[in-house]
Amino acid sequence: MLQHPWSRWSARLFFALLALAAACAQAQTYPDKPIKLVVPFPAGGTTDIVGRIVAEHASRRLGQQMIVENRPGAGGNIGTELVKRAAPDGYTLSLCTIGTCAINGSIYAKTGYDVARDFVPVALIGGVTNVLVINPQVPAKSVKELMALAKSGQLTYGSSGFGSSPHLSGELLKSMAQVEITHVPYRGSAPVIVDLRGGQLDVFFDNAPSILPHVKSGALRALATTGSTRSKALPAVPTMEEAGFPGFVIEPWWGVLAPAKTPPAVVAKLNQVINDVLKDPAVLKRFEEIDLNVWGGSAQRMSEQIKAETAKWAQLVRARNIKAE
Repeated sequence: MLQHPWSRWSARLFFALLALAAACAQAQTYPDKPIKLVVPFPAGGTTDIVGRIVAEHASRRLGQQMIVENRPGAGGNIGTELVKRAAPDGYTLSLCTIGTCAINGSIYAKTGYDVARDFVPVALIGGVTNVLVINPQVPAKSVKELMALAKSGQLTYGSSGFGSSPHLSGELLKSMAQVEITHVPYRGSAPVIVDLRGGQLDVFFDNAPSILPHVKSGALRALATTGSTRSKALPAVPTMEEAGFPGFVIEPWWGVLAPAKTPPAVVAKLNQVINDVLKDPAVLKRFEEIDLNVWGGSAQRMSEQIKAETAKWAQLVRARNIKAE
């Protein structure tokens, strides 16, 4: 017997409504178990610091633990791909960085994920500046003096990995100053700092939160920052634009992603919780101490940020022919 078209349509509608009802029920009880926030970089770096601050304060509001899990490797691709494969139920999230969300797709032949296809934005957290630092054995007191030394071709600069903002900061400097400085990639910023302090490296552009303690202790010398204005934490240090590089503005940022098909109601709840966290005076004070500018906002704002930054960095990658090795 042939089934009437209306019967097939009614069945599809029934199952769609059933799925919607299940999603709504899930959102009402969410979360009923701990949530994993995957940080795709090692412990101790800025991404880890930001993730742990957010996770600690989100846990209190969610009534469940948000547990940070560090899964480093391949410039953040390994941990990010792990989240892509997770169930889209809101219990496994990714801490997105400027690298994993906007740069890696241009420099890696294969990242293992597509941000637009495999994830849904949850919320932006905020952004920082990078700080250009050198080990004190390098005889330069300004960016101009450093570039004069760079013309010898003997300087090295470290980065927290291919596609990271420290990597692209170094490439932009080389392009604008027309000098060659040898790039030495690491897995995260913590080992770069160890070698920089030990004299095995000369130069590093690092995110302000993880490098500030070493600058303030005198272990490393800050020559410039990459923001559009001077850093509140380092008011005596000029910006790269003030140091003679107009247009050299780089502001790394972070946000939270969920796997594609995560129920909209769950995404909305997480967005609200994260925005509430970013209004907490204790969180604002902590982020001010590490020189992070709080952003927050809707999931749509994060989507627009990803699109704009992806286009911006793709231009530099093409111009410098940057490829992950």
